[in-house]
Amino acid sequence: MKKFTIGAEKFAEALGGCLQEADQKLRELGVSLQGETFTRGAYTFFTYRLSESQKGKSDDATEAAVRLLSEAVAEFVTDVWERHEMERIVANDFYYYAADEVEYLADSAVRMLDELQDENGLSLRRRHIMETVADQLLNSRELLIEGMLRFRMHALQADLHRVIEQAIDEYLMELEYQEFVKLLRYFLQAQEPGLPLLHMVCHEEDTAPRLFDGEGRPLLFDELEGAKQQQNLRECGVMIEETMSALISAAPQRVHIHLAHGREKMPPIVETVRKVFADSAVVCSDCPLCEDARSWKTASNAVDRKM
Repeated sequence: MKKFTIGAEKFAEALGGCLQEADQKLRELGVSLQGETFTRGAYTFFTYRLSESQKGKSDDATEAAVRLLSEAVAEFVTDVWERHEMERIVANDFYYYAADEVEYLADSAVRMLDELQDENGLSLRRRHIMETVADQLLNSRELLIEGMLRFRMHALQADLHRVIEQAIDEYLMELEYQEFVKLLRYFLQAQEPGLPLLHMVCHEEDTAPRLFDGEGRPLLFDELEGAKQQQNLRECGVMIEETMSALISAAPQRVHIHLAHGREKMPPIVETVRKVFADSAVVCSDCPLCEDARSWKTASNAVDRKM
């Protein structure tokens, strides 16, 4: 009878839940495990024995048991242990963040790790942990999770620190962006109401939108005194792209945003315009102008025809 023992010092209840799911999947495959739980000091151990009924197909049963137990441990490490460990690192090494920020940064770091996937959509980190666990179970049949993380995956702490620093960088950039939007709204509110209606045609994500008034006439940057507005913003220490400067100078009462490639390819600037203009901004992707805007070279003529 083959026996596998998996132990952990922390979050043993969560580990037991992951292993229980593995046990259920094995039963569905016709592989029966006899399990028991015991504690030794600060550690909790889960022991599983392959049932005698597996005679004649022990190799297949062992392979299935190792695979699913390894998946369960990998799920526990990535979904439970790493999340708590990242919260601990942020709270200790970046102690100036509040409790809600610590939780937010840990969640962001976990998402970043999950986004690193192989060609089959499997998390690279989870796959690496699965392979490490399977190798140890096949060779020794015993696994102490903290020991594995400390000795067999010694680069883990450095990896977690790097992803946390990246999460913090993105968090700070988001805070700066929110302040940037507030500044734009301040300048917009300081303007006298301008055009009744302004059309913004977005063709490609990396191409500047084109602006038209309600009569279909193209709006030129110089005509909107955008250079002066941009200079005012720069004096406040904020660099703003030409399109937002022109929009604020025009101070339209309504903005209709036309997406040439539909909502699935919404350029980042659209979200900024919506935040700044709020309920005054409307996004569409299926009007006649949007249809014609799919051909960038004819967008200007299309406005004249359709407005």
